[in-house]
Amino acid sequence: MKTTIRPPKKSQFDVGLHVFPLSTAKTYLGRLMEKAEKGEQVYITKGQRRFVLSPAPEIEPIPIRPPGYFNCQTKAEIEEENELAKASVIRPPDDLE
Repeated sequence: MKTTIRPPKKSQFDVGLHVFPLSTAKTYLGRLMEKAEKGEQVYITKGQRRFVLSPAPEIEPIPIRPPGYFNCQTKAEIEEENELAKASVIRPPDDLE
């Protein structure tokens, strides 16, 4: 009995393309993100709709306001406004890199 060795299946993912159906984009999202990061246009299609995959700019936090920014008179009001100022700072999520 003769056994035949088949060559490994070649991936159907063509890196040279710029338009990908959603099912393919899900499978190769990491590679598509790398293409988009390099500045290449990457389109993901779902039916007749097209979406562009592009990197988003980094989110910069809003700085904490200096003392006296809110023109408060009492120490209690200053402490309250400082607590509110700390809560109003938008920090980027830890899982973004």
